[in-house]
Amino acid sequence: METVGPVISSVHNQWVKYARSLHRRSARSSERAFLVEGPRLVADALAAGAVPRVIFHDPANASASTVQSVADAENRGARVVRVTPVVMRALADTETPQGFIAVFPIPELPITIPSGVEPLYLVVDAIRDPGNLGTLIRSAAAVSAHAVFVAPGTTDPFAPKVVRAGMGAHFRLPLRQLDWTRPEPAMVSCGQRLAAEAGGSVVYDSVDWRRASCLIVGNEASGLSGAARAFATESVSIPLGSDVESLNAAVAGSVLLFEAARQRRRQELRPTAN
Repeated sequence: METVGPVISSVHNQWVKYARSLHRRSARSSERAFLVEGPRLVADALAAGAVPRVIFHDPANASASTVQSVADAENRGARVVRVTPVVMRALADTETPQGFIAVFPIPELPITIPSGVEPLYLVVDAIRDPGNLGTLIRSAAAVSAHAVFVAPGTTDPFAPKVVRAGMGAHFRLPLRQLDWTRPEPAMVSCGQRLAAEAGGSVVYDSVDWRRASCLIVGNEASGLSGAARAFATESVSIPLGSDVESLNAAVAGSVLLFEAARQRRRQELRPTAN
């Protein structure tokens, strides 16, 4: 049962000011926290086991599922702050707030490779569009990739628009910031480091994605950075017809990830010899 408290009507409340500060990348970095907006995304984060620091809701715009999520969060030790619609609009990143926002600590999930499985990593290189980045993170989670590495020049993966496009993947997939001068050992250990490029030397479905693989997806407009190209062992392309020059970065990355998943699934289903 939610603890009944005053309904905050001032944007100068300390918790409201704290949450509003997280619209800035610098604050998210220093506080190691980010905003999750909307009943569905908050409920999904709770289902993944995440515990919010504080949860804001508009009691005038509360559904049965919202009330349940508030109760779940409070039972886990989260602070519950009831706010007016005016304050909720000040907190929200969307034009039409759904009356429910939470502050979660940035997850620190370990990179875990199950026994008998080769790693599959995604590297996002200077992806600046929040929707593209969130979609790529979501696709990586959907194919059970083992981590996403975020290269310099990429938009903040914990920005509100990226989080919404990720649809809960941030709580289920390890995300790591990448320094090209000191690549993660996990990435370097992949003998197959494939850069997605329109003129890639290898067609994507001729690649053996069952091997330890690192897929690098770059900026749709400017392509891969020099550091990404230097790190890659090969470039991979998706054949296109009807004079289509290229695919959206999120679409191309998702196609490649799901091809990797398809091959790996077929390997798992292959019957063993008697």
